[in-house]
Amino acid sequence: MSKLTVNVLDFGAVPNTNALQSDKIQAAIDYCYQNGGGEVVVPEGEYLIGDIRLRSNITFHLLKNAVLKGSTNPNDFCNIKNDKFEPVEIDETLVWKSPANRTPEYARLWLYSGLSKWSNGIIRIMHAENVEIIGEEGSVIDGQNCYNPDGEEKYRGPHGISVNGSKNLHFSGYTIVHTGNWAHCIMESCNITVDNVTILGGHDGVHFRGCDNAEVKNCVMKTGDDSVAGFDNKNIHVTDCDLSSACNVFRFGGRDVLIENCTVTGPCDYPFRGSMTIEERAARANESKTARRNTTTFFTYFIDQTRDMHVRQGNIVIRNCRLKNVDRFLRINLSGIEPWQKGTPPEDITFENITADGMANWINAYGNDECLFDLTLKNIDYTMREGFEEKSFMMLGCYKNVNLENVKIHNFNGDTLIKTWGDKNNIHLKDFECDGIDEDKFIQQADDVFDERYI
Repeated sequence: MSKLTVNVLDFGAVPNTNALQSDKIQAAIDYCYQNGGGEVVVPEGEYLIGDIRLRSNITFHLLKNAVLKGSTNPNDFCNIKNDKFEPVEIDETLVWKSPANRTPEYARLWLYSGLSKWSNGIIRIMHAENVEIIGEEGSVIDGQNCYNPDGEEKYRGPHGISVNGSKNLHFSGYTIVHTGNWAHCIMESCNITVDNVTILGGHDGVHFRGCDNAEVKNCVMKTGDDSVAGFDNKNIHVTDCDLSSACNVFRFGGRDVLIENCTVTGPCDYPFRGSMTIEERAARANESKTARRNTTTFFTYFIDQTRDMHVRQGNIVIRNCRLKNVDRFLRINLSGIEPWQKGTPPEDITFENITADGMANWINAYGNDECLFDLTLKNIDYTMREGFEEKSFMMLGCYKNVNLENVKIHNFNGDTLIKTWGDKNNIHLKDFECDGIDEDKFIQQADDVFDERYI
């Protein structure tokens, strides 16, 4: 792809100063773009920046020990308004509103248009193609936990890399830390590879919405929020990643989703920032004495009402993974009693060849009548955490079929292994074992209402 190579130092960028270098780095990018595209090189050193915008046919190359340090002032991330080549009109009326105070139509504009300040990022990519961000050893994008009292939830700052409506994207080799919001916010884009990237702290690691044909591989993520997230995606492959989260490891939905060969370990090294005190967030703290770090769920199915779906969700396969000290294996709850899960269940979801040690809570798989789903667990070795032996294994409802084949459960000492609000005859057990429990006690038909006690 590269035709021309330019160095940001030749355009006046100065490392290791307290002055913003955004305009100098942007000048190098724009020159390269004007001359047919190519490679923009950032040498060793620390560069303080607000937002910069990458354009079509640009490779942004962070050399060894090059550090982009995001400003701690959220107002420094509005340079895109003054873009002289591809102007963007920011809609100042689109501000964060709590879910209770916004309509789905407002949420769609705020989240997906790219025209609200919510889409601000250290690096912006909008309506571009053939764009790469490549990092060498020691290269870092540091968001410094930028605090914005006017941002999402009254504290979130800019994303690390914010993408809208783009295609043929490649992100590789760098470490991205402490972003004010998601490390990679990728909206309505296609043909995306995230390879050998390390993500530490901050919020979501890689978040896709409305995206097609994406691969995340060989990455390390230790994230303060979800590691891999998003929904309304098609043909997504996540493989060979080392993951830890202070929230959900996967909070995801899509069509033709394959997750495989991943290792998941809790608790996380970094706190869930939403549980930090206001003072800690305002101080941009990396640590907290009170915030939680537990990994809440391995896979939470994700769908909400902020998008008109472009693809029916289903054919989700998770296989060949190893989990340790995760609170919950699976969470699907579309019963209507949780605000963060609204919409249609996946047609089917399969877990295969998984070892889960130190689990602390039951599998929750409760759909709704819009589309009864198939759930398959095959070749699963599942051990309850010490102190949580009495927790149930599964809570089920509004399903088509639940297939449990070669599932082995250890360290269970409770009264109810599987509780169902659906048809017991549609739960199919083959080579299903639980230490010390008779087969006639495996499944209990619920005689009460599924409510907040079971989420």
